[in-house]
Amino acid sequence: MCVVLVDGTEPLHVQDLKVAEQAWTAGAGVILAVNKWDLVEKETMTAPAFEKDVRRRAPFLQWIPVLFISALTGQRVRKTLDLVVAVHDERLRRVETHEVNELLRELVGRQPPPHSRGRPVKIRYGTQVGVAPPTFALFANFPKDVPEHYIRYVHNGFRERWGFSGVPIRIRLRPSTKESART
Repeated sequence: MCVVLVDGTEPLHVQDLKVAEQAWTAGAGVILAVNKWDLVEKETMTAPAFEKDVRRRAPFLQWIPVLFISALTGQRVRKTLDLVVAVHDERLRRVETHEVNELLRELVGRQPPPHSRGRPVKIRYGTQVGVAPPTFALFANFPKDVPEHYIRYVHNGFRERWGFSGVPIRIRLRPSTKESART
């Protein structure tokens, strides 16, 4: 788990983003705690505007919970531990194989993978193969030909269904038959 503590009276620094990104890439659960919120001059929608600006800076920040705290006054400090526990639980959560396959059928039915060199690419099934961070294996006839944008589509579908707030999701593509492994 990684709690990235930033100063709310200053804009988010590049170094803060690098720390968060490094933790995210390593598979840690990440929370962004914005300290000194008691010193920030508040107007209507100050916190949502700050969050929107933060999430605009890096795509992975879209999935990280943001908590506005004040160490001086104690405002929401206790909620930090509750959020750490909640994100940790998300890292360890398992999704049943039948649920993964039901969602994959829905996603593929809504938007099939693009063809590759005139051949239909088929994602046949999937399963969760690990936790901390949640890792899913998807089996396809031509796994190397599934484009990155389609993997993002599946990733976003998984997040929409199961959340995994504050946790990176790994998706691995594997061949579904020995024949496709040779092609």
